[in-house]
Amino acid sequence: MDVTHHVKTALIQNESLKGYDITVVTSNGDVRLTGILNNQAQIDEAIKIARASEGVHAVHDELTLKK
Repeated sequence: MDVTHHVKTALIQNESLKGYDITVVTSNGDVRLTGILNNQAQIDEAIKIARASEGVHAVHDELTLKK
């Protein structure tokens, strides 16, 4: 499995993030997360999950809050 797949799978399995469209783009272990979430706690959780995923060296957060 590649890094992108690890991160996406982990995000999908998280109850608080199910149903949200979070885009994961990976290059050499650097992960960029983009998407719109409802609150800061969800953003923090997505970043935490990405950082803990196998093969991730850095996470670049471009997630935004729903207006």
